[in-house]
Amino acid sequence: METNAKVIANKVNKSLDNLGVPVNTRERANILSKMLCITKPQAWGLLEGLAFPDVMVLKKLASELEIKV
Repeated sequence: METNAKVIANKVNKSLDNLGVPVNTRERANILSKMLCITKPQAWGLLEGLAFPDVMVLKKLASELEIKV
């Protein structure tokens, strides 16, 4: 059973794939951190499903990447 953080990570990665963002996690973390105005470690954790984002980041994900959270 996937955790909520993993579900969000899968949705984020799928949306970034659709946008043509490179699949390299380091590049994705850089792009996502700039897109959401979060730190690179936060973006890395979000992409890997290691941490569940806070409410503000969830709202940004919903608006920027059109992810249903």
